Amino acid sequence: MNQEELSEKANEAITLWAESSSKLIVAIDGYTGIGKTTLLDNLVKLNPDILAVNRDDFTFSRKIVHEKLANSEDKSKVFELEVVDSQKFSDFITAFKNTNTLCKVNTYDGVSGEVNIPKTFDFSKKIMVIEGVFMFHPELPHNKFWDKRIYLEGDINKIAERRMKREKERWGKDYFPETHPDSYFKQVCIALDRYIGSYHPGKVADLVLRVD
Repeated sequence: MNQEELSEKANEAITLWAESSSKLIVAIDGYTGIGKTTLLDNLVKLNPDILAVNRDDFTFSRKIVHEKLANSEDKSKVFELEVVDSQKFSDFITAFKNTNTLCKVNTYDGVSGEVNIPKTFDFSKKIMVIEGVFMFHPELPHNKFWDKRIYLEGDINKIAERRMKREKERWGKDYFPETHPDSYFKQVCIALDRYIGSYHPGKVADLVLRVD
């Protein structure tokens, strides 16, 4: 399916799920670069009841992540289980379930590496849709919060090509190819391959969408 078809299919499912819930939380998972953020952006345009959230907003500062990496024998495990501030993320999701106010949060800045970008989230919305990697991981505490799960699957090689093009454009001369020994993204991919192979996230999803 193309992005328009994906968005319409996902919105149909979310609208149906929301009919039987006063507050609905939907998680979108899938390989990095597959189009989770694009899908979320499109869903917001289609459905005014949706509050969009990116998992990466709750990443620890780059300094803290570097400290975790320096103290770990397996860097891929850090990216799999330790880069997100799980307590902050869980408190945020719980607050959405229990309140209808505006929520202000300092979020992660991917350029500076600091947690200093203030964002305001409208918790009066009925539906929260969160996108990210490792969203259905059974060892991560936020996995228990999802009312419904959407998984995006597709050709990993095509996804990797699009992702590398995107990263080259973003970082320019500072881009590290994934084959470089200092590439953190290589460790992310190792973690993702292990996660998908071990836990088969598509099998626990309420809706699986195939990306062209």
